[in-house]
Amino acid sequence: MGNSSTSSTTTNTMSSPSQTQIDAQVTAFLERAKEDFDLRYTQPAKQTAKLDDFKLQRTVGTGSFGRVMIVQRGNQSLALKVMEKQTIVKLKQVEHTLSEKKILQAIKFPFIVNLIHSFKDNSHLYIALEFASGGEMFTHLRRSVGKYSEDQTRFYAAQVALAFEYLHYLNILYRDLKPENILFSADGYLKITDFGFAKVVRDRTYTLCGTPEHMNWLYKCFTQ
Repeated sequence: MGNSSTSSTTTNTMSSPSQTQIDAQVTAFLERAKEDFDLRYTQPAKQTAKLDDFKLQRTVGTGSFGRVMIVQRGNQSLALKVMEKQTIVKLKQVEHTLSEKKILQAIKFPFIVNLIHSFKDNSHLYIALEFASGGEMFTHLRRSVGKYSEDQTRFYAAQVALAFEYLHYLNILYRDLKPENILFSADGYLKITDFGFAKVVRDRTYTLCGTPEHMNWLYKCFTQ
């Protein structure tokens, strides 16, 4: 009764992007990141805070020429790296310290700690970084008897690989990767920290540097 019509149902399926498309998107992202880095890296240093702006809470680590403290500014917790100028000069670490600050102010990546503030006074240099409340990978490895599951290992290794792809595209050599320098944020993702040995390299570098214990281990791996 009446006119009958046949309707065809079309199912639209979302096709996955090809590897070529993915590679193009990654390259475009890295190109933009390099432009942003080059712009920020050449900007003159600015003091964006002062020590009185922070409520000092506790010391969580000490180093050769300073310490790291958890501080509060408003409702934000930060990790404040406090470095003694006199000790930096005495240990001939001026170049490394300035390089770390310049690199940190210019890089922006999800798996690398963000620099929030930097400032100085007559006796100290200060770098305020986002606080990774999950602690060091080194501590977690000790608690898990030095082992992660295969899925965990893939998950964390992928984040480190992405961070290094970003850094290397910017011509940055990190040169101090170890569990102590990999932090966990509150959501369980990684944050690479401590850029004291990092360097922007346009051509080649011939400096031998790093943490001695890890360098000895690598030497044995490649010579045995």
